[in-house]
Amino acid sequence: MKKLILSIIFIFLLNVCVFAQEGIVNSFKGKLAIGTNTTWIGNTALAARYYLTDRVGLEGFFSFRTVISDYSGRFGNAYVVGVKALGIIKSYKKLNVYASSTVGVHSGRDSKQDVTLIEGLGIEWFVLDNLSLSLESGLRLTSGNNFTIFSSDVDDIPNVSVRFYL
Repeated sequence: MKKLILSIIFIFLLNVCVFAQEGIVNSFKGKLAIGTNTTWIGNTALAARYYLTDRVGLEGFFSFRTVISDYSGRFGNAYVVGVKALGIIKSYKKLNVYASSTVGVHSGRDSKQDVTLIEGLGIEWFVLDNLSLSLESGLRLTSGNNFTIFSSDVDDIPNVSVRFYL
Protein backbone atom coordinates (compact mmCIF):
# COMPACT_ATOMS: atom_id res chain seq x y z
CA MET A 1 0.00 0.00 0.00
CA LYS A 2 2.85 2.36 0.88
CA LYS A 3 4.48 1.74 -2.52
CA LEU A 4 1.18 2.40 -4.29
CA ILE A 5 0.69 5.75 -2.54
CA LEU A 6 4.29 6.80 -3.23
CA SER A 7 3.93 5.74 -6.89
CA ILE A 8 0.75 7.80 -7.31
CA ILE A 9 2.41 10.86 -5.76
CA PHE A 10 5.50 10.42 -7.96
CA ILE A 11 3.37 10.17 -11.13
CA PHE A 12 1.37 13.26 -10.05
CA LEU A 13 4.53 15.30 -9.45
CA LEU A 14 6.05 14.17 -12.75
CA ASN A 15 2.90 15.17 -14.68
CA VAL A 16 2.68 18.54 -12.94
CA CYS A 17 6.34 19.33 -13.73
CA VAL A 18 6.15 18.14 -17.33
CA PHE A 19 2.93 19.97 -18.18
CA ALA A 20 3.59 23.14 -16.20
CA GLN A 21 3.45 26.20 -18.41
CA GLU A 22 5.77 29.12 -18.11
CA GLY A 23 3.86 32.31 -18.64
CA ILE A 24 2.52 35.22 -16.67
CA VAL A 25 3.75 34.57 -13.14
CA ASN A 26 1.51 35.50 -10.24
CA SER A 27 2.57 38.49 -8.17
CA PHE A 28 2.78 37.42 -4.53
CA LYS A 29 4.19 40.55 -2.88
CA GLY A 30 1.91 41.57 -0.01
CA LYS A 31 -0.39 38.54 -0.36
CA LEU A 32 -1.74 36.77 2.70
CA ALA A 33 -2.81 33.12 2.71
CA ILE A 34 -4.53 31.07 5.39
CA GLY A 35 -4.60 27.31 5.45
CA THR A 36 -3.07 24.19 6.90
CA ASN A 37 0.42 22.86 7.49
CA THR A 38 1.34 19.31 8.48
CA THR A 39 3.70 19.30 11.48
CA TRP A 40 6.49 16.83 12.18
CA ILE A 41 4.47 15.10 14.94
CA GLY A 42 1.57 14.39 12.61
CA ASN A 43 -0.73 17.27 13.58
CA THR A 44 -2.42 19.45 11.02
CA ALA A 45 -1.72 23.03 12.05
CA LEU A 46 -3.50 26.26 11.24
CA ALA A 47 -1.14 28.45 9.22
CA ALA A 48 -0.89 31.99 7.90
CA ARG A 49 1.55 32.86 5.09
CA TYR A 50 2.59 36.37 4.04
CA TYR A 51 4.84 37.24 1.09
CA LEU A 52 7.37 40.00 1.77
CA THR A 53 8.40 40.07 -1.92
CA ASP A 54 7.33 38.18 -5.04
CA ARG A 55 9.74 35.36 -4.12
CA VAL A 56 10.17 35.43 -0.30
CA GLY A 57 7.50 34.62 2.26
CA LEU A 58 7.02 33.81 5.93
CA GLU A 59 4.54 31.37 7.42
CA GLY A 60 3.56 30.96 11.06
CA PHE A 61 1.68 27.91 12.31
CA PHE A 62 0.11 26.54 15.48
CA SER A 63 -1.52 23.25 16.36
CA PHE A 64 -2.80 21.60 19.51
CA ARG A 65 -3.74 17.97 19.98
CA THR A 66 -5.42 16.31 22.95
CA VAL A 67 -5.50 12.56 23.35
CA ILE A 68 -7.27 10.06 25.57
CA SER A 69 -5.66 9.85 29.02
CA ASP A 70 -4.47 6.23 28.60
CA TYR A 71 -2.46 7.11 25.47
CA SER A 72 1.09 5.92 26.07
CA GLY A 73 2.82 7.39 23.03
CA ARG A 74 5.71 9.83 23.13
CA PHE A 75 3.64 12.91 22.30
CA GLY A 76 0.44 12.65 24.38
CA ASN A 77 -1.24 16.07 24.63
CA ALA A 78 0.88 18.30 22.45
CA TYR A 79 1.19 21.70 20.88
CA VAL A 80 3.45 22.86 18.08
CA VAL A 81 4.39 26.45 17.29
CA GLY A 82 6.66 27.37 14.40
CA VAL A 83 7.71 29.71 11.66
CA LYS A 84 8.75 28.89 8.11
CA ALA A 85 10.73 31.06 5.69
CA LEU A 86 10.35 30.16 2.05
CA GLY A 87 11.86 31.26 -1.21
CA ILE A 88 10.35 30.54 -4.61
CA ILE A 89 12.97 28.88 -6.82
CA LYS A 90 10.91 28.56 -10.00
CA SER A 91 7.51 30.00 -10.91
CA TYR A 92 5.13 28.79 -13.56
CA LYS A 93 1.62 29.93 -14.38
CA LYS A 94 -0.06 27.53 -11.91
CA LEU A 95 2.92 26.08 -10.05
CA ASN A 96 5.66 27.25 -7.68
CA VAL A 97 8.73 25.26 -6.67
CA TYR A 98 10.18 26.55 -3.40
CA ALA A 99 12.78 25.90 -0.72
CA SER A 100 11.88 26.35 2.94
CA SER A 101 13.48 26.56 6.37
CA THR A 102 11.33 25.82 9.40
CA VAL A 103 12.00 26.37 13.10
CA GLY A 104 9.48 25.00 15.56
CA VAL A 105 8.92 24.13 19.20
CA HIS A 106 6.94 21.11 20.33
CA SER A 107 5.76 20.53 23.89
CA GLY A 108 4.34 17.14 24.57
CA ARG A 109 4.11 14.45 27.20
CA ASP A 110 5.28 15.53 30.68
CA SER A 111 5.65 19.12 29.36
CA LYS A 112 9.01 18.25 27.82
CA GLN A 113 9.94 20.48 24.91
CA ASP A 114 11.99 19.89 21.82
CA VAL A 115 13.17 22.19 19.06
CA THR A 116 13.04 21.16 15.41
CA LEU A 117 14.81 22.57 12.35
CA ILE A 118 13.62 21.48 8.88
CA GLU A 119 15.20 22.24 5.51
CA GLY A 120 12.84 21.29 2.71
CA LEU A 121 11.63 21.58 -0.85
CA GLY A 122 8.02 21.99 -1.89
CA ILE A 123 5.69 22.28 -4.84
CA GLU A 124 2.62 24.50 -4.66
CA TRP A 125 -0.02 23.95 -7.35
CA PHE A 126 -2.80 26.50 -7.83
CA VAL A 127 -6.07 24.66 -8.38
CA LEU A 128 -7.79 28.05 -8.68
CA ASP A 129 -6.24 31.52 -8.74
CA ASN A 130 -6.58 31.81 -4.95
CA LEU A 131 -6.62 28.15 -3.83
CA SER A 132 -3.50 25.99 -3.72
CA LEU A 133 -2.37 22.51 -2.76
CA SER A 134 1.23 21.84 -1.83
CA LEU A 135 3.50 18.90 -1.16
CA GLU A 136 6.65 19.38 0.90
CA SER A 137 9.48 17.17 2.05
CA GLY A 138 12.87 17.71 3.63
CA LEU A 139 15.42 16.83 6.28
CA ARG A 140 14.69 17.33 9.98
CA LEU A 141 16.88 17.81 13.04
CA THR A 142 15.08 17.54 16.39
CA SER A 143 16.77 18.12 19.73
CA GLY A 144 15.15 17.74 23.13
CA ASN A 145 15.70 16.43 26.64
CA ASN A 146 18.48 13.84 26.32
CA PHE A 147 17.99 13.12 22.61
CA THR A 148 18.82 14.40 19.13
CA ILE A 149 17.26 12.93 16.00
CA PHE A 150 18.22 13.53 12.36
CA SER A 151 15.71 12.14 9.86
CA SER A 152 13.58 12.82 6.83
CA ASP A 153 10.64 15.13 7.40
CA VAL A 154 8.11 12.55 6.24
CA ASP A 155 7.36 9.02 7.35
CA ASP A 156 5.15 7.69 4.55
CA ILE A 157 4.04 10.52 2.27
CA PRO A 158 5.05 14.18 1.81
CA ASN A 159 3.40 16.84 3.94
CA VAL A 160 0.24 18.07 2.23
CA SER A 161 -1.16 21.57 2.74
CA VAL A 162 -4.14 23.56 1.48
CA ARG A 163 -4.08 27.37 1.31
CA PHE A 164 -6.58 30.08 0.45
CA TYR A 165 -5.08 33.39 -0.74
CA LEU A 166 -6.96 36.49 0.33
